[in-house]
Amino acid sequence: MDEMIRPPRYIGMASSMIRAAAAVGLAAGLTGTAFAAALPPVGLWQGRYKCAQGQTALALQITATSPTRVHAVFYFHALASNPHVPQGCFSMQGRFDPATRRLHLSPIRWLSQPPFYVWTGLSGTVGAGGTVLTGTIQGPACTGFALKPSATLPVPPAPPACRMDQNGPTV
Repeated sequence: MDEMIRPPRYIGMASSMIRAAAAVGLAAGLTGTAFAAALPPVGLWQGRYKCAQGQTALALQITATSPTRVHAVFYFHALASNPHVPQGCFSMQGRFDPATRRLHLSPIRWLSQPPFYVWTGLSGTVGAGGTVLTGTIQGPACTGFALKPSATLPVPPAPPACRMDQNGPTV
């Protein structure tokens, strides 16, 4: 398990960010489940997406820098049904709208780039209860993605360049 992309760790979250999120939630009159849905979707999300190379596994590690700003690492790799997809990853940044539960991420830096691959942005919506994140990959010949929160590490493990600590890439 070392320092690879790992399940969410909330210990390192800044108390000021939590207080700000609470203030936003209380100002909007949110309580309980509605309040939790208004928080950014931090942690490890896993699933798949489809682009020119075919169905591809995706592990998206999201960290919040404020109640509405997020960073992420987009780690992609092969599925058993499409074994020729290489591993790769890039860092992303973006925003989360608590009112609509919409997430928008744009790529900012390759961490491990396979030959001939391009990075992509994504836009999606966190479903009710925070159990699914679905949307569109914004890249050549790309369509949608579907992710679920995950407490297990991706298989295969992320390459060293994609390792995470509690605040983002270790590189």
